[in-house]
Amino acid sequence: MRLNTLALFFLSFVALVGCGGDESSSVQPESGENPEQDGPQETPEPCAPAEEGSYRWVEEGVIYQVCENGLWTKDSVKTVERGFDPCKFNFGAAWQSSHEDSIYYAGLDYVSVWLGDNSYYNFFEKRMVDMCLDTRATPMIYAYVIAEFGKDMGMEDCDVAKSRGKQSLCVYGADLIREYFADSILYRYQQYAKGLALQTSYMAARSEKFQSIWLIEPDFYQYSQMASDQSAAIKGEEQLNGGIPDSMMGVYFKQIVDTIKAYLPDAKIVADISPWVSDKDPEGLEKWFSHFDMSLVDYVSTSGGRTQADFERIRYTNKLTWKKLYDTLKKPILADAGYSAGGNGTGHSAIWDDIANLEARAKEGVVGVMQMDAALDYPLRASYIRSRLQVDYPWCKE
Repeated sequence: MRLNTLALFFLSFVALVGCGGDESSSVQPESGENPEQDGPQETPEPCAPAEEGSYRWVEEGVIYQVCENGLWTKDSVKTVERGFDPCKFNFGAAWQSSHEDSIYYAGLDYVSVWLGDNSYYNFFEKRMVDMCLDTRATPMIYAYVIAEFGKDMGMEDCDVAKSRGKQSLCVYGADLIREYFADSILYRYQQYAKGLALQTSYMAARSEKFQSIWLIEPDFYQYSQMASDQSAAIKGEEQLNGGIPDSMMGVYFKQIVDTIKAYLPDAKIVADISPWVSDKDPEGLEKWFSHFDMSLVDYVSTSGGRTQADFERIRYTNKLTWKKLYDTLKKPILADAGYSAGGNGTGHSAIWDDIANLEARAKEGVVGVMQMDAALDYPLRASYIRSRLQVDYPWCKE
């Protein structure tokens, strides 16, 4: 059975790890009961080339086989401590309105949502967080507030503005921040953080920590003077009235973080790195982040999709490599995949399911990947990958 026709098997798998389940019941065979180790060893059954990468259950929810190198290889579903953990490789998926049920997310480490196009915390985000609480996944917030506010004002993302006949955020974005940062942009951050804190306040009452991950402003760089100069040299396009001074961008970043932390003190903060920062200047990455208080930052992210799991560069079209990013900032890296310009989904990125690719990227600091357009059987794929993946992160040895 092909990988993309596993709906029946996947539902059985999720019944094991979904909301309200007891992880200790039958997920992991007890010591001495491993069907692969006790008793006579079975001879693996051959599988056809067309079945390579397919899965099938032997004992639903417990034992499965995967067609691997021409043989059906048996394995068992492993117990997983769900929730984002920087000492393991993490698997995440975007929250989709087309399939909001927890069966599509149970067993993943984190789930993401793009936030910013309202002046209040709404029911879409609330349903996503409720699902995360049920499945014990960590919610990751793509805080795209500036760009979404700009879209409310008739602007569009830099790479699609002309095709849509709109004003570009790479021309009008800096003025937008100068005029509306305190009373509109920062206000939205306050409302979102406050709403999430209220939704999870019962955990604080029980002295439980609520973990959330906030990816601050994908493409934040594009509003700066440094980016405006780069854009002018490459595209002949620059920010109206000049980009915001780079040092001031660091101040804005800190004000955003302080607003989130005022309501969610345990939130983890992610800085977006925009892989094209270093295309003009080999030292551009260092110059840009020298204006930020990096003690506020827990992770860095490549947001924008189109990331390459099978290549040393984050994107084929940009010069920045995974290794250069980690060596420069010394922060664990969050990759994302499965979408392109304008946030258009491109389907599940299978190169991020390849174990050799993941181990290579983990050696260069990548600690997780978010699939924007995840396959419906992604939790089953993640379970299989986890059982074979080996990572050894330096920050977990300190």
